Amino acid sequence: MTKRWQINIKVLQKDIDIVSERLESCTDVLSTFELNGTEFWEISGITKPTSDKGEANVVVRELVQQLNLQPTDFSIEMLPDRDWLAENRASFPCLSYGRFLIHGSHNRPKTANGYLNIELEAGRAFGSGSHESTAGCLLSLLYLFKIMSPKRIMDLGCGSGILSIASVKLWPSVKTLALDIDYDAVETTLENIKVNKVWRQVRCQHSNGFPRVRPGTSKKYDLIVANILAQPLIALAPHSTSFLRSGGYIVLSGLLETQEREILAVYNSLGFRIVSRKRLKEWTTFILKYKRT
Repeated sequence: MTKRWQINIKVLQKDIDIVSERLESCTDVLSTFELNGTEFWEISGITKPTSDKGEANVVVRELVQQLNLQPTDFSIEMLPDRDWLAENRASFPCLSYGRFLIHGSHNRPKTANGYLNIELEAGRAFGSGSHESTAGCLLSLLYLFKIMSPKRIMDLGCGSGILSIASVKLWPSVKTLALDIDYDAVETTLENIKVNKVWRQVRCQHSNGFPRVRPGTSKKYDLIVANILAQPLIALAPHSTSFLRSGGYIVLSGLLETQEREILAVYNSLGFRIVSRKRLKEWTTFILKYKRT
């Protein structure tokens, strides 16, 4: 069996995207988790069968120089001869949030279980359902199910496609546009919408933020879900009103509790009002309603 290497890098939250994007070039499995009691996060990747230690060393060396990492901040270790990708997938547990059940192919329900089932594999794109920001969005969709019946939804920063899939599970006749700046995320979403048999309702494409072409009045969206980070949420705020109809809702997630006031100030100035706030650990998810002034 081909030798595989595990790369571990400890970084601050602001550097997660830089490290993840660089490691994706040489890894099959990539995971990120917070180191409890510290301000650091650990990113761990298992190299592809086609990658050797030399390639891993080059990638890590570049990150060490770019981020000024210390020797204790990273490691490269050879793994025993085992199918690490299969084991990683097998360790992906079922997760339930209200009516949603997120599972992998290895623990797919064999009989009807009363849940809205979403099948995902642990992989390259963010959105397995385990992170608090994704969980907050899923719970927000369940909240919105009680008060609206959207015809058009935009999933901005779709990652694995989990929120697009969840939207169709709730509203089977909805048309959803899934967007992401990451080509791996687009590819993963396209795979997952096929597995979950919602490809007719979900269109996915690469986009750096909102699409360039603004919709006409009759084509605006009833709901926008944006699970990204605080600064992109702020940067994209002025454009959101061009895509969301008056009376529509936007779900904002990926922001910390300490960033709530700044986010609300920006969106309130554009005509948004808070409907719901969900806090899971230090992460916040907002539901806002837009009314054109």
